[in-house]
Amino acid sequence: MEKIAVIVVVALAAGAALYLFGRNVSSRQRLMRSAAATVAGALAAAGAVYGLEAMTGDDTQMVDNAMIEARTLPLVGLVLADVPDAETRLRASLKEEMRNPTTTGAPRPLVLMSELRATHIIPALKATDAADAEGVLTARIALMRHLRGTNVAACRELALVGIQHPDRLDAQGQKLMREMLTAMEKAYRSGRTALKPGAAAPPPVPNDTDARALLVEGGLTPTDFEKLQNLAKLSGEEACELGIKLNGTPSKLPADKAGGLARYLAAAQ
Repeated sequence: MEKIAVIVVVALAAGAALYLFGRNVSSRQRLMRSAAATVAGALAAAGAVYGLEAMTGDDTQMVDNAMIEARTLPLVGLVLADVPDAETRLRASLKEEMRNPTTTGAPRPLVLMSELRATHIIPALKATDAADAEGVLTARIALMRHLRGTNVAACRELALVGIQHPDRLDAQGQKLMREMLTAMEKAYRSGRTALKPGAAAPPPVPNDTDARALLVEGGLTPTDFEKLQNLAKLSGEEACELGIKLNGTPSKLPADKAGGLARYLAAAQ
């Protein structure tokens, strides 16, 4: 349990650091980077923690343990199963990180998982159909609304870099968390199918400029955008309310605009 706790803390620290210090990019890009860092940072942390035993333990067993942790992360297990040689590359990066820890720049597992997110997860979520993308947002809102009344700190974590201790949520919170992850997996699968050779071209996703206009049309105000730029500084209540409002914007739009914005938000958070 101590190893898992260290992995989670390092993962969230990586996500928070990229969010807080990525000041030269848009708020959407910072949210994307923090999410990617949370996933990849967990793997890098797993390599570091299990690597502490490298002098006395078996490399293969330590890598196996780290891979078990990796497969529990949202969508990571699916990507490892779907992408040829992804598991082989991750195992190699973990083993190399254990034997020769990175001293400058991002750890090898983090670099690899950021690459896989950029090349497989984000494109799949952007290519998913409107209903599945909206399902992700609906599930996220349901979880946030529940946490707003029961665990506002966890709601803030969800808005920032992901929930740190899902096992500490109440029974309903854990149920809603599982439903959100199921919705994400369904959207990912749908998008992967849409990207297969011979499939019809997926519908377009708005660029950042168009998405901002749609968010305004969906109800976001200049004050809301300012809060998004300073999300990490918001109170739990403010971050939670903003997350609910942001994810609800597609529902305020006509159908021909809602789907594109839903895909944009599902892939961005």
